[in-house]
Amino acid sequence: MAAIATQLKYTPVDTIPGIAAGVRNAFNSHKTKPLEFRLLQLRKLYWGLVDNEAAIVQACKEDLGKPTFETHLGEIEWCKNDIIFVTQNLPKWVKDEAAPDIPLMNKLLSPRIRKDPLGAVLIIGTYNFPVNLAITPLVGAIAAGCTAILKPSESAPTVAKVLQHIVETSLDVSCYDVVQGAIPETTALLDEKWDKIFYTGGVNVAKIIAKKAAETLTPVTLELGGRNPAIVTKNADVRLAAKRLLWGKIMNAGQFCISQNYTMVDKEVVDAFIAEIKIVLKQFFPNGVKESEDFARIVNGRQWSRLRKMLEQTDGRIVAGGDMDESQRYLEPTVILVDSPNDSLLKDESFGPLLPILPVDDLDTAIRIANEVHRTPLSLYPFGNKQETERIILETQSGGVSVNDTLFHGSLPTLAFGGVGDSGQGSYRGKASFDCFSHRRSVTTTPGWMERLLDVRYPPYEGKLAKFKQMNELKPNFDRDGKVKLDLVSYLLLGAGSKVGGLGRYAAVLLEVLGIGKATDILDHIHSLPQPAQDEAQTAVRAIESAAMLQQEAQPGLHELISYLERRGVRMGLCTRNFDTPVTHLLQTFLPGKTFAPIVTRAFRPPKPDPAGILHIADAWGTDDGAGSVIMVGDSVDDMVAGYKAGAATVLLSSVDNAGLEGHEWTGVAIARLDDLVGMLERGFAERERGQEGTGPDT
Repeated sequence: MAAIATQLKYTPVDTIPGIAAGVRNAFNSHKTKPLEFRLLQLRKLYWGLVDNEAAIVQACKEDLGKPTFETHLGEIEWCKNDIIFVTQNLPKWVKDEAAPDIPLMNKLLSPRIRKDPLGAVLIIGTYNFPVNLAITPLVGAIAAGCTAILKPSESAPTVAKVLQHIVETSLDVSCYDVVQGAIPETTALLDEKWDKIFYTGGVNVAKIIAKKAAETLTPVTLELGGRNPAIVTKNADVRLAAKRLLWGKIMNAGQFCISQNYTMVDKEVVDAFIAEIKIVLKQFFPNGVKESEDFARIVNGRQWSRLRKMLEQTDGRIVAGGDMDESQRYLEPTVILVDSPNDSLLKDESFGPLLPILPVDDLDTAIRIANEVHRTPLSLYPFGNKQETERIILETQSGGVSVNDTLFHGSLPTLAFGGVGDSGQGSYRGKASFDCFSHRRSVTTTPGWMERLLDVRYPPYEGKLAKFKQMNELKPNFDRDGKVKLDLVSYLLLGAGSKVGGLGRYAAVLLEVLGIGKATDILDHIHSLPQPAQDEAQTAVRAIESAAMLQQEAQPGLHELISYLERRGVRMGLCTRNFDTPVTHLLQTFLPGKTFAPIVTRAFRPPKPDPAGILHIADAWGTDDGAGSVIMVGDSVDDMVAGYKAGAATVLLSSVDNAGLEGHEWTGVAIARLDDLVGMLERGFAERERGQEGTGPDT
């Protein structure tokens, strides 16, 4: 095995154009596109990490004083697990996707989405997690089929040497290479044309990179940082909040882009919060922080001096910690009580083990200050009850949120991670890393036999507009005031947005109104149903859990409807093509001998079927026209229309294909809708009794 270089050698600037051209040519050869090539490179990268674990641990200790445990936690094991996850799922990710939301006519074009690699990409790493923040995006680039140049951080030079060794001994060097250096070398890299630039670091450098990328319209992913707030309300578990927030600031000595930059604490609990931090600090480091091997060091003298200057300029009062040693680049976790959001510790990102605490009067003040200090931070940490944390999330913005904890949203390797606004652009991790370096390429294929159908698009256009509108025009489900129009389908589905929702709500209403019992009784019965009805029934009766609402809101309207139907001598029948449904089983079990006794009817095609030829209605109880029957119709709105034309009074739908009703709420409107339904029936029967050809209410 080749030895790791003893000294970091910067890449000669004049060789960088040739290195960039090499990976571009490799991509143009299509070498990296086959799935097996990508998987092979990822597997070799995994073993490269395994074989160099000891070197990585030692390098992180030399550059950052990083504890061995933290190196395994946030660097080695993270990257190894990421590679395994990607290799296990990559065969699924690379497959073409069926395009969603395609009208039936357009499905003839076989629309699909390919996942094409972007091309030759540049990855610029950073020093605080020098392995993780270089290897993780590289894994995404390899998985997507790109070629790549990796530029490690010169601020972690020992790790940079190890990374170069791993890449050169594990991967195909014609496709993946490493460039070492600082500003001149990075500038030379940015002068090249890339198909994507991925940068992790600070805002100032990100602006330079974004400006340079804009010259060639090169897409960028920027993983930056921010003045991340933590908010501790008076209802929070103060002991737990102190423990978790302190851990977020000692991890890697606070050199963590997602750690909290400051903490706002309700004045009622601020003293208790500070007391708990002192207790936890002693628990974490019983023999003192400086002597512990579990606390890292600041990466270099420049960063250490910057943090010391921040402490010197603050108007706050140190209440815990404060010890420092420049020779070791050591800075003890330091808690500072500040009295203004304008304090220097809140104005700038510390990126170190500083914990400023700002007491606030109430949650309103905390939210206002959070939005004023930094409107789009990378992270947000609310501690409180559910109502408070939900409100904080609603009234703020951030790249991610960890509720009642710290760092977690950025610590899950398979959860997409990224900033918003000036805390970053784009996201990665897990599948998001694959997506980050992929282009979703829409593809259609037009068969020759479709030419007659496509004739409408060719000149001359005279007489073709009406045909075009018939083929393509969508009808709005809202009026000129922006209000959603509630048509018959909306009423019959009780506001549910889908056929499944409609089924569940009708099952719930019927069973509750007719005194079947509590939801638990119904769910107990479900287990005795045959498959697949058992699984389907679980969905159909979920709405029963809202028993109080059903009792108060729906029962009066249903009783009125039942009473009216009984006066008319109407019975209820169940029309379905699949008799093994959850509703069928539930009705047959719980409603024997009642007004709604289920009767399985035979289906037939109406005299004049619709153009799609899918209408099925019920010849209810063998009558010629179905008069005097209330039928639960299956499958579509067209079924309901055909039922009316056949003379049946169609009342309930067991399923409806209608995607335009999403978002409607049931609460508070069930009675009105049922009352309207009674009115529709009144009009329908009146028309029939007058001898007119009633077609039921408008659809």
